[in-house]
Amino acid sequence: MADSQFLKTTIILPVSDIHDTIAWYEKALGFESRYVHGSGRRGGAEDFANYAIMNRDAGEVHFILDEGGAVWTRAGTGHLGLTVRDVDAVYAEVQSRGIAIARNLQQENWPARGFDLNDPSGNAVHIEQPI
Repeated sequence: MADSQFLKTTIILPVSDIHDTIAWYEKALGFESRYVHGSGRRGGAEDFANYAIMNRDAGEVHFILDEGGAVWTRAGTGHLGLTVRDVDAVYAEVQSRGIAIARNLQQENWPARGFDLNDPSGNAVHIEQPI
């Protein structure tokens, strides 16, 4: 039983456009692209981008293009929860970049402070710091 240790979780958010998503996560949260499958845009290239992996520090998020498949791959149905060391600093970063805040920084109903964003596909992004 000691060898059956979970090492990592993978969050996969469905999005309507991989390129717009990459640009937003870079600008809004300082994430960096680590992998993009395909290069063009849907409708304009046979090899359009349909999957991407981005990260910042230890946080990693995967994105899958909504191609009308299974319900879980539909853009706008995802929720990303990010736990940070200093929520005030991240909140200030996001504000300074001109990103729309869906819910301002506040005390949660649990021992945390957090705020919410919506990515370009309508996925919810919750950022919090435990207290």
